[in-house]
Amino acid sequence: MKFRKQHIVSHTQRVFVYKNKQFERVLGPGKHSFWDFNNQLEFVTYSIDSLYFAAPDAVRMYHTHSNLHAHISHFKLTEQEVGLLYFNDTLKGVVAPGESLYLWKDAGEIRLERIDISEQFYVEENTLKLIEKAGLNLASKLIKSPKTMACKPIYEITIEREHIGFLFADNELVRELPAGRYGVWQFNRDFELQTFDCRTISAQAGAHIYDKHKEVTSISHQVLGPEEVGLLYVNQVLKGIVPPGEHLYLWKEAGDIHMEKVDISNNLYVDDSLMTSINQSGLNNASLLFKAPTTQASAPIIDMSVESDHIGLLYVNNTLVRELPPGQYGLWQFNHNIELKIFDCRTQMLEVSGQEILSKDRVSLRINLSASIKVIDTKLAAQSVEDIESFAYNALQLALREAVGTQDLDDLLLDKLYINETVKELVDERLNAVGIELNHVGMKDIILPGEMKTILNQVVEAQKAAEANVIKRREETAATRSLHNTAKVMENNPTLMRLKELEALEKIADKIESLTVYGGLDGLMNNVVNLGRREAHV
Repeated sequence: MKFRKQHIVSHTQRVFVYKNKQFERVLGPGKHSFWDFNNQLEFVTYSIDSLYFAAPDAVRMYHTHSNLHAHISHFKLTEQEVGLLYFNDTLKGVVAPGESLYLWKDAGEIRLERIDISEQFYVEENTLKLIEKAGLNLASKLIKSPKTMACKPIYEITIEREHIGFLFADNELVRELPAGRYGVWQFNRDFELQTFDCRTISAQAGAHIYDKHKEVTSISHQVLGPEEVGLLYVNQVLKGIVPPGEHLYLWKEAGDIHMEKVDISNNLYVDDSLMTSINQSGLNNASLLFKAPTTQASAPIIDMSVESDHIGLLYVNNTLVRELPPGQYGLWQFNHNIELKIFDCRTQMLEVSGQEILSKDRVSLRINLSASIKVIDTKLAAQSVEDIESFAYNALQLALREAVGTQDLDDLLLDKLYINETVKELVDERLNAVGIELNHVGMKDIILPGEMKTILNQVVEAQKAAEANVIKRREETAATRSLHNTAKVMENNPTLMRLKELEALEKIADKIESLTVYGGLDGLMNNVVNLGRREAHV
């Protein structure tokens, strides 16, 4: 049995010597000899390359045996401290809050940087980059005791361009985050991040945050009066229209925001230049209004046109406010009921066709009437009648029935102007009373029923036949008298008789192909045509 023992310790090792299970000393690098007569010594070897002193009873040993302090460093973090462990100026790991570290002093230069996360739980940019570069932002890399739950030490946040973030810790807003990269120590806290797109300009989605946390600086809040319309400009460009009474929330990050308020309590008209700008931007649309979700949407401007030779009457809340000449108009229609009645001031033709009317002698007639009317007082017409054409048509129809029903058919046919004059006289005053002028009335035609038409045609035919017979007899008498007079003249004038004979001979010669004459010229003249009585030659 050997009573003398030797133990060699390398530079990367430390050996604990126990005697009868009781700690005696620490052996550093080198060769060590011991007398052990009763085999009471025990040697436990530790590698300092692991950096951590991880004996099962490390805590008890360190606090019980002061001679261990020369070999082991002890660091204790509070529950509100995070540790950054550096070894030879190289970051080795992140230490969880409340942890105790026991490290080999001889392993190298050890430094623990403490960070108080009770007030400042944001990770500095340099520290964040250092941790990310070392790949230490992992739950598996966290330096902790077995009793501590593993988690990623840093909650990494990336806010994209033209976005804004709101960071909540334990349901309380702790910071507004513009575009960029951020990190927060997420030990002992429950974090929530809400991000919003500032390109929407409207911060309505973040209104609940502003209302609860008035210290928010990334949102501007504006309120419009009940008779105010807002024109929202961003970087000098018109971006939207805001309805009256609206609570408007806007992202300041959207750009240079300017709100122009328009009072519509006394003036609903939209300037031509503004109307052009709104139309070019396509903003006269209910879906593009800057409003709360509960606000009922409608197009902000009613675009109206009055054509040439027309007059428009503008009604606001059922009250006539203005007569509009021809032109283009735009009016704010928020909180107002706007109506435009347009009247054609040109002469209009009106046809009263196919009117079946009984004459005084009970003959059914179909009459077509044409009239021309013109609106001369639009206000009076609007107040008096709802439909000008229908009113004038009914007035002409009733007047036509009255005119025809008081006359016999023969009288109507003899005096066709009677209907025109009577209808105009009956209707003129009635139309003038409602602002309408009756320029002309004319009956186009009278259509008789089939049987009556046949009878009337027969009467006319008989009348014309009788007139023809009278004329025929008169002409026959005149012709006979003329023949009688001619005969008397020829009786006493042989030369005239001879001329008449020659005229008759000419007519005969035209109707025959050949003529044989005996006795020469005398035979021709005496034997072919003889209108007078001749005595026989002896």
